[in-house]
Amino acid sequence: MLWRYAGEPQSTHSVAHHTDAHMITAYAQTAMAWAIEQGILTGYADGSLKPHANATRAHVATMMARFVRCMA
Repeated sequence: MLWRYAGEPQSTHSVAHHTDAHMITAYAQTAMAWAIEQGILTGYADGSLKPHANATRAHVATMMARFVRCMA
């Protein structure tokens, strides 16, 4: 959603170093790479992204704050 709002920018970042990168749906690869490249997503301490997990209210608030900061 944030990636689309930002105009669907391209990303050269690779998500391959995350342990569960293979679980990111093909259509979301660029959006996830962009969000990581911009610092909106950082992943978990175990090196995973958990792309199919539910986001908590705290997760969403953090992502929104980081998005606003990166778009400023």
